[in-house]
Amino acid sequence: MNYHPLVIYFAVGALVSSYTAYFIYFTLLSRSGFVFYYALTNHAISVVFSLLAVLTGLSVAGTQYVQQKAPFIFLFPHKWLAITLTAYTLLTFILLWIKQREMGRRLGVAFSFVGLGLSLAVLTFGWLLRLIFF
Repeated sequence: MNYHPLVIYFAVGALVSSYTAYFIYFTLLSRSGFVFYYALTNHAISVVFSLLAVLTGLSVAGTQYVQQKAPFIFLFPHKWLAITLTAYTLLTFILLWIKQREMGRRLGVAFSFVGLGLSLAVLTFGWLLRLIFF
């Protein structure tokens, strides 16, 4: 059974809300602990779901139907951007877990921009693949 579509909706939702909350925390509400811990909780959830999304995506990519139907121009960047996003999510979670609210403003804003950019890039290429199949 193909669990990839189910898992990616949770992963993308948690990732986008996490990086958006980090952006809001580091730009506007740096005194509010709630916003930071909300982002950190979503970040922890997104680490698990992004790992599951990559594993289920790699299993789906190995099927013959996908290999015949999906163009390389969409599948290759989607796969490697998703792997990069998962590694980035895991590494930034570890760093933010260690530093907590003591991280610098510029670094926090940079983390949120890069995370949002990677999330939207993976989402865009996945959406283009979805248009091909259905």
